[in-house]
Amino acid sequence: MASILRVNTLTDASSNNSTPMATINQGTAKAWAHHTSVSSTSLEDSFNCSSIADNGTGNSTVTMSSAMGNDDYSCSASSGIPANSGYCDVTNSSTNTFSLRSFNIVTSTATITIADVADNSCTVHGDLA
Repeated sequence: MASILRVNTLTDASSNNSTPMATINQGTAKAWAHHTSVSSTSLEDSFNCSSIADNGTGNSTVTMSSAMGNDDYSCSASSGIPANSGYCDVTNSSTNTFSLRSFNIVTSTATITIADVADNSCTVHGDLA
């Protein structure tokens, strides 16, 4: 039989720092993923992400295991390219999927191109359904 611990507030041992459970629930990431899109697109590690689909160069869609309450959640993403700089953006959010696009920025030529990169990360905050 499972045990349930019901509390309204968590407090440290000295009772100096307290946090309401609602704050903890609202402030935690509801999903996160680290993935690569070089050679093949795959999740390297994740939480609440069931799959990732390759939509073409630098474009992928992440499917979450548990849906969000609506499509207005916050999703931040980053992309790392060792030789240059890079960035990643989030598009097409729905309650259980979002798309990521990764870009390569060559600063010496000020060129930005969509690209497959090895080091992408994303985090989702909001309310689960």
